[in-house]
Amino acid sequence: MGELTQLSWTQTEGPAVSMQSARSQLIAFEPPQTGRYGFRVQFVDAGGQPQSQSVNVDVAGAFPTPLISPRTSQAVRMGGKVSLRAWPSPGVGASQISWTQLEGPVVTLDTQDPTVAFFTAPTVTRDTVIRLRVTATSQGRSDSADVTVLVERHAQATTGDASALWEGYHVSRVYPYIASSPHAAHLVPCTYAANQRDTSLCSLERLPLLAQETLGQPPAIDQVMNRVLVSHDWMGVNFRRFLETHDTRGDFRRMLMSTTAVVIGAQVRPSFYYAATGAIYLDADNFWLTPEERDTINEAPDYRGAFGKTLQYDMLWRYTIGNASIYSYYAPDQRVTRPIGDLLADAGPLMYHELGHALDFTPPAAYAGLDRSKTLWDNIAPRYGAKQLTSDRAGSLHPLISTELQGLGQVKFHGVTASALQNSYTPSQIAGFFAPDLATDEYAYSTSREDTAMTFEEVLLTRRLGYRRDVAVTPAIQAGDTSRTILVTWGQRGRIGDPRLHPRARLVMNDLAPWFDTTELGQLPAPTPMRAGESWYSNLFLGSEPLRKPFAAGGPLPTKEEWGVFQKELKRRHHARHEGRPTLDRHVH
Repeated sequence: MGELTQLSWTQTEGPAVSMQSARSQLIAFEPPQTGRYGFRVQFVDAGGQPQSQSVNVDVAGAFPTPLISPRTSQAVRMGGKVSLRAWPSPGVGASQISWTQLEGPVVTLDTQDPTVAFFTAPTVTRDTVIRLRVTATSQGRSDSADVTVLVERHAQATTGDASALWEGYHVSRVYPYIASSPHAAHLVPCTYAANQRDTSLCSLERLPLLAQETLGQPPAIDQVMNRVLVSHDWMGVNFRRFLETHDTRGDFRRMLMSTTAVVIGAQVRPSFYYAATGAIYLDADNFWLTPEERDTINEAPDYRGAFGKTLQYDMLWRYTIGNASIYSYYAPDQRVTRPIGDLLADAGPLMYHELGHALDFTPPAAYAGLDRSKTLWDNIAPRYGAKQLTSDRAGSLHPLISTELQGLGQVKFHGVTASALQNSYTPSQIAGFFAPDLATDEYAYSTSREDTAMTFEEVLLTRRLGYRRDVAVTPAIQAGDTSRTILVTWGQRGRIGDPRLHPRARLVMNDLAPWFDTTELGQLPAPTPMRAGESWYSNLFLGSEPLRKPFAAGGPLPTKEEWGVFQKELKRRHHARHEGRPTLDRHVH
């Protein structure tokens, strides 16, 4: 008994099926027709011995269209968040759907939305199956379907264990996307192993930065992919397509030179960069293209949504192009495929931001002086301790001045309880603090690292992609609010175009992206003010910018797409909170 590794499933019989997790302990598929489906799994057992087994599944008979169809059987390590979605047939309402547990240790189900069941995988003594049944009843007919979750016995670092690298953090199963990569043996133990300790960090001899492998030259996509870890193969496929399609200028590959690895996982939420390992960790929700791929992604709610709920204000942001949000909405209850072009809107800002953190800790100027015999963190620590990172210098030479917003940054992004004074601030007062300062977004008040990453992100998104960033102060958003009911107290589009911000932007870009021509800062369009007193929705159309999508002014109710885009913006406005011990910064977005 023990953990199985190097799993690989192949189909040996029957009509071809799509396996989204062919290197997991559990596979799920939808049979296209009746017949026998055969599979072989190869793996290494807990004793280090290679093994293989065969499994056959017989599908017989014709079935009527079911009232309910779950598609999310999965494997998860104990302590992981689980989400199981079921798709009802037309005409089946939420009140007609119910969930029951049939097998395994009892779990507490959250089914506030009856189409989705959430729970936390329990502690188990061995790999254990949990089986749930979802039932739909309509017009005298009742249909049920079962969903299987394999809970893997895999110990996580204990909260409070100061020497554990991932103390209090759930580390999910991932594997090298390219099994034959020259780095394959080191990627997991050096970047995402639950039992990692501060004393077991890998040296740069064992897993060097990408820049060390390429001798400072921009890497080829193959070299990047050799450092990618995934929880499902499709994530590696789509990440490669993202680079091939959207990195024509080489920005992302150049920035990836400051990383050791890229981890993409169904359980990674939020995305983050970790200076201890030199890797970036990306939420797979930014990379799905097909409904089958989306089925594998954990939908568990983000823990940060409750921060700052007692305050009287909110700050919204979005990226726009041609007087429209860059985001598209794809309802999770719909079986839709999105085009490869849509990945840029989700993954582009994410990549610029997280790689901005990586460059802050290890800028190109530091590559030549890296000591391979030491860990990356040991190389970073002297500059970190002496406050010589670009974020330190930017904060010292061009500091943010609002002490009020610095305090609120701890409330909004670190979960600190707001004081009575902070709870009394009105939206107008917040606008008075923010407008004259040098931050591009209130997230800049979380840490100096985020301040630098936000500046870096907005400059490149504006100059490379033509995106302009909206930021606005509004009254606190209430349940039931939409983009048409939230009124802007103060707002701007393209704040990075304010010349007052350019000296700090020039410092950031010179250090982190020396290939970027900083004279382009002078070509940033001047900020466009929003119309105070009008809705967040109506402020999509500003000034003389050409209209990319039809714009319908007014109207009391949003369309489903408008509502979905607004929910996406709300989700993204939480950004992330800064995590990690002071000596081993972990930055999340």
